[in-house]
Amino acid sequence: MKKLLTLTLVALLASCSSTIVEPETVSATDGLATVTLIKPRDFSDIDPGNFGIQSDFEQNVANKLAEALADHFKETDVTIDITFTDIDLAGETRFNMQEIRVLKDLYIPRMSFEYVIKDVAGNVTLADTVDIKDMSYLSHRLFGREANELIGYDTRMLIEYFEKVL
Repeated sequence: MKKLLTLTLVALLASCSSTIVEPETVSATDGLATVTLIKPRDFSDIDPGNFGIQSDFEQNVANKLAEALADHFKETDVTIDITFTDIDLAGETRFNMQEIRVLKDLYIPRMSFEYVIKDVAGNVTLADTVDIKDMSYLSHRLFGREANELIGYDTRMLIEYFEKVL
């Protein structure tokens, strides 16, 4: 009788537990740029370390990328929609009394994404699917706002890509 009662109680508790469903996408828009992260939990490295909760960090990364792209395209008459399928942020998180992001030549930033650039009339002017990486990211010095940004090396790499393409 006790076994039956215990099994019934376990089954009841299991059926009452809620499952947390993680969002499949995270999006941000900043004027001329729309950024979408597809399944960010599956990305190579988008670990917040000591910078907070995972979902908040993912949203913050999307916001920062959208802001950087919008700022870059503000002098042009185009908009960009960019969808990231993988991000490996510069550095690596390590635990040493607290989680910190360690920047070394070994831990290069990488991004996989597809993008569509449209003119003011909404016509597609450029679209592509690319993988980028910056093997010498530490040899570039960051100045001003970039130096204080959490993902400064990553946004700089992305902007440099679009400077070459456009």
